[in-house]
Amino acid sequence: MKTIIIDDEPHCVGYLQVLLQQYCPQAQVVATACNGQEGINVIQHYGPELVFLDVEMPVMNGFRMLEELGEVPFQLIFTTAYDRYALRAFKFSALDYLLKPIDPQELKNAVGRSAKSQRPHPQQLAMLESHLHHPEAALSNKIAIPSLDGFQFLHLDDIVTCEAESNYTTFHLRDGKHLLVSRTLGDVEETLKGRGFFRIHKQFLINLKHIEKYVKGDGGYILMSNLQQVSIARSRREEFVMLFSKV
Repeated sequence: MKTIIIDDEPHCVGYLQVLLQQYCPQAQVVATACNGQEGINVIQHYGPELVFLDVEMPVMNGFRMLEELGEVPFQLIFTTAYDRYALRAFKFSALDYLLKPIDPQELKNAVGRSAKSQRPHPQQLAMLESHLHHPEAALSNKIAIPSLDGFQFLHLDDIVTCEAESNYTTFHLRDGKHLLVSRTLGDVEETLKGRGFFRIHKQFLINLKHIEKYVKGDGGYILMSNLQQVSIARSRREEFVMLFSKV
């Protein structure tokens, strides 16, 4: 894979080059750049298959550089020093990232995923920038879900429940459709944290807006707006009752 690294910190570029040589020999670094304009020049000259892009750079940051390019005909992995809360923005947009200082195993995983994933969609990039710089924006009510032929962009209100299926998760939607994605329920839960979802059971994450009825009974269960009956784990019952009273 022809690879380019774009980062304004030379030591970060050098460190990433060393890691790629040692752990990801399939990623051949053909050029590096220390700012957005140089990044555009080397991308247009080499036509890379994979680009590592620093989010924050002076004069022209990573997003402005991508806008100048117009289209992104390569796999893209962002490198960032953002804290763990801001990193949720990457999960909402389903774009890959590496947190500085870069961990070798995380690098291997990211490069491996890049060989199998779709090229970034413009709406994903718009979602990411909005979440990073304007977390209160209305666009934060959407999430990007990887699918076999690209990405599906869902409004959070359209998700009724998320059901664990081994290393996959099935999204049960308001219109009755189902969407199977290659992400664990734990990953989905982390992405949707603080957005009105609750892990009611090891197998289910529910949208509190879609609760129709709480039936105490033996163990108790929740009736959702799509008529799904979801059991409540004993360990989550007390916390749920407290939340339910606020819905």
